[in-house]
Amino acid sequence: MITRPPNTGANAGERLGFAWRPRVVFRHRRGVAQLDVRQRHVHNMNSNSTITVKLTCAIAFYVLPAFAQFSGLSGFSEAFLRDYSSAQEMVNQTKSAEPLLALQRRYTNTTEQAELEVSIGLAYGQRTGVVNPSNAVTHFTMALRYDLPEKTYIQILMWRGNAQEQLKKPGEALMDYLRDLLACSYYDLTDGWTEIQTSKVPIFINPPDPENEQRVRDYNLYRRHLDFQQFLLMQRYYLVEAVKRVRGEKSDSQILEMLQTVTPDSSRYGTIMGWLKSENKRPWP
Repeated sequence: MITRPPNTGANAGERLGFAWRPRVVFRHRRGVAQLDVRQRHVHNMNSNSTITVKLTCAIAFYVLPAFAQFSGLSGFSEAFLRDYSSAQEMVNQTKSAEPLLALQRRYTNTTEQAELEVSIGLAYGQRTGVVNPSNAVTHFTMALRYDLPEKTYIQILMWRGNAQEQLKKPGEALMDYLRDLLACSYYDLTDGWTEIQTSKVPIFINPPDPENEQRVRDYNLYRRHLDFQQFLLMQRYYLVEAVKRVRGEKSDSQILEMLQTVTPDSSRYGTIMGWLKSENKRPWP
């Protein structure tokens, strides 16, 4: 359960969207999305006190509300979000993806279609009573036609690879995992895991200082980059484990040949093969 302080004179008018909004972070644990645990320090000017907020919550994928859009896109209409949320609830109740499929016939712009393809793929890939890995592969493949954020692209390849494994298609799964490792290889991960730090300057709830908004933007930029770095480090760890799981008797030279069919960029081969040959230590504490 997520708790928040009562609406008193001390916190009236506070920007709860910043101070209290939980961050949903997907970890590669099949069927589970975890609400990331962060400790927030927010200074209240009216009471001259510091509020420390700890949100600890793990929620199953099938109860995620509509605020956690899976595509990573934005700009959805209120009508779409309302119907999308209702459809997700109906999927839980009926154990069928049909409520989401029905939305594809009603909402046809590119952003909505991308969101629905990802969501339907996840329903077929992970939702209890709905799982159909063949359909999951179909919808994840359709989702990849759209211009998605890099993080979403990496997640979809992982999810599609998982579905290919369920279909007993290790070769197809291996190709998706190699594509994912290729995407990760374009980022510098040599510094390893870095813990998130609190802001060095105060960020206020009810600020008279106009510079506070810039401080908020500065800190949010820092968080976005660090969150993405942590995501990549976790994905790399899971992907290396996945490749080991499905490669079977394939030699390093055969893996390299597969990489060459994925990309002509030979500068990536050494990095990826190095990850596969090295000890794969869990990056987070």
